[in-house]
Amino acid sequence: MKKEPETTKEKKQMKQTESSTSNENIMHFNLTDIIFDWDGLLHRLMGDEDIAKEIIDDFLKQIPVNLFAVKKALNEEDLLLVQREAHVIKGASGNVGALALQEIAEQIEIAGEEKDLVKAGSFVAELDTQLEILKNKLAQSKG
Repeated sequence: MKKEPETTKEKKQMKQTESSTSNENIMHFNLTDIIFDWDGLLHRLMGDEDIAKEIIDDFLKQIPVNLFAVKKALNEEDLLLVQREAHVIKGASGNVGALALQEIAEQIEIAGEEKDLVKAGSFVAELDTQLEILKNKLAQSKG
């Protein structure tokens, strides 16, 4: 029998645990310790730092638009749109290496599937916080 990679197992366990916990405990899910995976991004781009920087800049310009869209969907109580917008954020974040954002966006998507606007809203607040942390981290690495 083929053994799953540890990270996949951990994600599955995290999802199972979250679905059976209260909202108070949900905010303490195990985010990856890596806010931004520069090495992973460079690996995917075959070491091209110039393209990596362009992608990061484009991501940082687009992500506020996506974040606004998920907040608007949340305010309109449109669960399907919350899921879609969270999915877009999850994919874009994963592609660029913003792993903490990717994890939180996945939780928003799951909350949308569970029809839990309160939970989704709490994760959107965390998404805002993590985006600021990411911006600060990237600004520090430039300087």
